[in-house]
Order: sequence, then C-alpha cells, then structure tokens
Amino acid sequence: MNVPPAHEHAPHAASGPRIDPWSSELPADQAKLFEEFGLEAISDSLRKRFDSSHLFRRRIVLAHRDLLPWIKAADEKKPVAVMSGIKPSGDFHLGSKQTAEEIIFFQKAFKAKVYYCIADLEAHVDNGLTLDECRQNAIGNVADLLALGIDADNTYFYRQSREHRVTTMAYKLSRRVTPKMLAAIYGDKPISLQMAVLVQMGDIMLPQHEDFGGPKHVLVPVGLDQDPHIRLSRDLAFKERLVLPSATYHKFIKNLKGEAKMSKRDPDAMIWLSEDLESVRKKFMRALTGGRSTADEQRKIGGDISNCVAYDIFATHFEHDEKKLQKRFDDCTHGKILCGECKTQMLAQALEWLKEHQEKRAKMMKKAEKIVEKQEE
Repeated sequence: MNVPPAHEHAPHAASGPRIDPWSSELPADQAKLFEEFGLEAISDSLRKRFDSSHLFRRRIVLAHRDLLPWIKAADEKKPVAVMSGIKPSGDFHLGSKQTAEEIIFFQKAFKAKVYYCIADLEAHVDNGLTLDECRQNAIGNVADLLALGIDADNTYFYRQSREHRVTTMAYKLSRRVTPKMLAAIYGDKPISLQMAVLVQMGDIMLPQHEDFGGPKHVLVPVGLDQDPHIRLSRDLAFKERLVLPSATYHKFIKNLKGEAKMSKRDPDAMIWLSEDLESVRKKFMRALTGGRSTADEQRKIGGDISNCVAYDIFATHFEHDEKKLQKRFDDCTHGKILCGECKTQMLAQALEWLKEHQEKRAKMMKKAEKIVEKQEE
C-alpha cells in the first residue's frame, strides 16, 4: 500500500485554485487542478475501453485517482465497490443525473456493488431541512435512480441518520484529524460542516466495513469540486490500514446562465428531472448560447459553440449519437443554423427524454418508498 502523495492534503496555495465542495462558483482555471493536486488524466486506452459511455468518449469524465488498481481488482474478479450519494435537499437535476449515469455504468460494466448514501445529516446541517423532509426528498431521489437504470439488487441504499456504522466510523476517524488539517483542506468552515466532512469520510469507508467483507477497492465518482473529500479520505484510509479510495472526476457543467456550476442553489438556472415540461422549455430557450451579434455574422463565421451552454447540456445529457452530435457541431460552427432553430431542435429531443423519464419515475415511486422505509425497520 503506497503512502498518499503529500500534495493530496496540502494547504491551498495562495495563488493556486480554490476548491469549495459547498460553493456554486467555478474555479478560474480548472487545468491548474491537475498540477496543484496531482490528478491523472483519463488515458486514450481507458477511453477506448469505456467507449460505451458517452461520459468518457466526450471527455466529460476527464481525470482520476488510482482508477487502474480498481479496474485490475475488478478484472481479477475481486469484490469492488462504487460509493456515491446525494444530499436530499430537493429532486434530481441534470448534475445529479450525470453522476448517477456514471455509477450505473461502473455497476453494469464491472458488476460492482453500489453503496448509495442519502446524506440527510448533511442536508440537515447545511440546508436546515428536517430529517422527515429529507426522507420525502429521498424517495424521489431513489425513484430517479431506479428510472435511470440502477440495479437495486446490487445496491445498498442507506440514510446517513440511520446507518450507525457510518457515524461510528466518523467518531473513530475524528482521532486522525485536527482543526488545522481541516482548515488546510477546506478553509475556515463552521463546525457543522466539519462534522459533515467526518460523516462523509464514514460514508466513503463504509464499503470496507467488516460487515461488507472488509477492505476492498472503492471507486468514488465525483465532480472536480469534491476532490478535497477524496484527498482527506485517502489520507485517513492509509492511517486506518484500509485500501485507499479511488476516484473519477467529471468536469463542471455550467448552469443555464453560464455563470456557475449547475446547483440547486439557483433553481432558475438549472433543470430538474421532475420539472414541468413547459417550465423546462422556457428555461432552455433562455439558456446562454454562443450566438453572434447578428444573423448575418453567424451565417458568415459560424457560432461560438465553446460558449454555448445549451449545446453543452444537450451533448452531456440528451444526445448519445456521435454522428448526429458532430453534424450539429458542424452546422453551428459553419453558420448553417442559427441559435433559435438549433435550440428548438435540441429542446424537442430533451423534452422527449424528460417525458419518458418522468413516466418511469412515477412507476418507481412505490418501490423507492419501500427502499427508503427499509432503513426504518
């Protein structure tokens, strides 16, 4: 077992990138995160192996820590796990969907057992929700997961407030941290969030609990903003003589305004999977594009698709056909289509997917309620 590199838990440099797991702000230079914290880019060979997932083909998942040992263990038919979760402060949105699709991919491709946390304790301290409110939100969250295709028979769903192995582990891990260490990783945060961090460490360690077979390789798919949690978990796993958790990192998807990462904190700039379709239509048609000043200019030099949030959302969530997506890219950048027409076409496809998903979700609500209630027995 290797010692985690020192820079995994080093303090933020004054001139370096600042990552805050609780903020909606985007780092000024995401590329610096690789240099600052030692992330490893997803190689071409890995992308080829994961070609069935558009998240890897399109470099939406762009980095990892120790993914290769996890894959090696899976290839050798050793037990491997995927750990993820959600703060039940509301329904699933497109960002939630993105992470869910990644964990489902690894579950199906490697027959990995998923450990899925309903982080109601964190929602309680960070968002002020009661545990009963969290429970109601959790039912909808689980229904979304089921509708997206997670294998419930190979998933351990749990609520933080009911999973005492997690809180016991959090207390145990608290011996390994100091206020100075937490400040170096997260900055100056309230004690409630520091406690939430320790509970999340318990979540990440749960698949290695003796009740679940003991030490094993665990993969945690996250956004780049969650890397502080991964760095701390690897440091603590080493001290506890556990297998260091692996992680994959997906890039930030901007909200509809293009101002920040998609977050529940700005409901008008995001799309919920359960949202009324007319509301989605209005939001999407207002989404930022890379359109030129005039139609004539756009026909002449093409649109600036690198700044088009609508296209980015469409490519990430609603179009999996590479040839069709390439044609849309070419039509935009060569001035063959204007933003209004393009948005209308993309929207029609997005609404079709959302309508189908909402129908599946409705059918899964009773099953989801039983899954959540199981922790209350």
